[in-house]
Amino acid sequence: MHTLKQAKTLLLSTAIPLTFGLVPFTHAEPLTAENYTKAKNLGEANTRSLHPTTSRVIKVSKHRSNVMTHNEKWMDVYRYHYPTDTTERIIYDVVNDKVIDSKQYKNIQFSATRDEIAYAKQLLTNNPAFMDKLSAEYYDRYHHSLPIQAPLSGLNIKAIVLTSDNPHSIPLVANTKNCGLNRCIYFFFTSLDAPYEYVALETKAIVNLSKHTITPFRHKSEVSDHTDHH
Repeated sequence: MHTLKQAKTLLLSTAIPLTFGLVPFTHAEPLTAENYTKAKNLGEANTRSLHPTTSRVIKVSKHRSNVMTHNEKWMDVYRYHYPTDTTERIIYDVVNDKVIDSKQYKNIQFSATRDEIAYAKQLLTNNPAFMDKLSAEYYDRYHHSLPIQAPLSGLNIKAIVLTSDNPHSIPLVANTKNCGLNRCIYFFFTSLDAPYEYVALETKAIVNLSKHTITPFRHKSEVSDHTDHH
């Protein structure tokens, strides 16, 4: 019994220093909303303009080894450069406002940002070829028109960034065949009204943000021969 008590005391005494030794790492200071905002604004080229002419931060996340940096806050900032179709990964020390490392990659895509989707929707709304197809199908199917002002507001909108493996079987034409290498958003639409909210309209579109082009198409018919540039 005495030996067992001694063993418990020994285990407890060795465990305490180990526990305290881990505190600086397991309780690393969490990232704040201010930290994320600062990282998103990294670089003068990342403006709030809807038109992504040069580059834009498309993803910000905590750096994987953040807990080992002794409470320095490192973040992974991914910035997309549209003219070169490269994704830049920046390791950023948000506390000391300095770049730790930066590398460029090709053919790496992340989800579309709200700014990118807003810009692409603006292009779609101002594109007669696309809007004529969408409005005609919507009226034929539901017997009422889309809103005159902000017509896309009358629809559920799904926006997917395309990758090179083309899992959605999109039509391959001049401005879609390099989607994945180019930054492209595939849009499809459903009604806001039950029970049709899960039934996609046949009229769809691909917005190539790298080339600033729109390709409207229907899955059950051939893709348009022309692609509208903006």
